[in-house]
Amino acid sequence: MNYHIGTMLIDENFDGECGCPICRIKKRVDQRLTEQYLGEGVMEDHTRAEVNKLGFCAHHYSLLFAFRSKLGLGLQVSTRLNTVKKEVVEPKNLKSAKKQAENILKLTDTCVVCKYLDEHMVRYYKTVAEVYLSVATFKKRLLNTQTFCLEHYAKLLEYSGYAGSKQKEYAKDLYTVMNKSLSSLKEGVDEFCNHHDYRQASVQLPQNAKDSLKNASAIFYGEENKI
Repeated sequence: MNYHIGTMLIDENFDGECGCPICRIKKRVDQRLTEQYLGEGVMEDHTRAEVNKLGFCAHHYSLLFAFRSKLGLGLQVSTRLNTVKKEVVEPKNLKSAKKQAENILKLTDTCVVCKYLDEHMVRYYKTVAEVYLSVATFKKRLLNTQTFCLEHYAKLLEYSGYAGSKQKEYAKDLYTVMNKSLSSLKEGVDEFCNHHDYRQASVQLPQNAKDSLKNASAIFYGEENKI
């Protein structure tokens, strides 16, 4: 394998459990990266410079704020405000007002944790494909996967070339998992809808139909946004 980020999280999360295994991997990586911005490292010059430049998105700001110690966050917010304050100036004319608006919108569209999280996840998309190529038993584990969210299914397909000579087989197996999941979900949603017909009032609604709208939210938007 060309990538050596370790396959522990892949091994742990492709275990046949419900939900998208890539979502679970992303959650673990996200937690680890977020915690790094509360340690002593936040005082290092390069870290402060990155936070000053990129800031945090609302999601990661909330995660950082949820920790007991808020000094690290406070120091980084103070640093970030230096950048924000420089952009907020009195507009001289319409052109300068539009330019300032453009610059401020750019400031609100970046996050230092998201930057590294995206980089880590790309390596995982590649590594899953390489594990499929190099570990014969992984095919069975992949096919036992219950589902993927749409975003991570697309990402795995995008990087399926890293499965090398098994790319076509790998992509087909990804499709098999996703198609089975969507078919089951559609069946559950349709049964849920049909149950609201008065003629079906006495019929007990099965659990997969009861949970179908919640499960749909996880497939559409990822496990972290599941209702």
